[in-house]
Amino acid sequence: MGWIFRYLTSSVGKKQVMALTGLLLLLFLVGHLGGNFLLFLGAGPFNSYSHALISNPLIIPIELGLLAIFLVHIGLAIWVSIENKLARPDPYAHPLCEGKQGLSSSTMLITGGALILFVVVHILGLKYGTYYWAAASDGTVIRDVYKLVLEYFKNPGMLLFYAASMIVLGVHLTHAFWSACQTIGLSHKKYTPILRGLSVLLALGLAAGFLFVILFASQAKVG
Repeated sequence: MGWIFRYLTSSVGKKQVMALTGLLLLLFLVGHLGGNFLLFLGAGPFNSYSHALISNPLIIPIELGLLAIFLVHIGLAIWVSIENKLARPDPYAHPLCEGKQGLSSSTMLITGGALILFVVVHILGLKYGTYYWAAASDGTVIRDVYKLVLEYFKNPGMLLFYAASMIVLGVHLTHAFWSACQTIGLSHKKYTPILRGLSVLLALGLAAGFLFVILFASQAKVG
């Protein structure tokens, strides 16, 4: 077991685990956006989907696992950043590579911190937000998450906060995906430009997708 500890505390190990947890979080975002798209189909499909998630007996272990991944990713990001700062307190006179010049790569900790705040607000506002109730197709009374979401985004301040957060998410992910792939060894002179382009497309797609959802919710009629 000693080699595991040495690997996890090594510079390479920390960066690779941070990359893997980041990719897992990215997969979660893709799935989460897919579920949110059911909002466009109306209250019935969206509430059925939400109820299926809430009533799943594995939901608590899954949420705890997701929380652990999130905390590990954040903790390692801070740890690696501190180590890099201590190793070289003065910034480079010239960037070592093109990837270090971008806004996304130079603000990863800042955008990451902003996203932590967003996640806290998001969970408190929606997961633990106001409880409305609705009848399912079989007559079962379930939580009306559709109404909650629509009411939530009728607040202009909350709509603005979410819109700004999605822009921050896009900036963060622009660098995150290709950097994670590079860290776990998917780096090649021929394919790196493709990964970087895919990273930008994923970032724009996710940010735009979530923005579309919240804008729709803000304009849709409740009830």
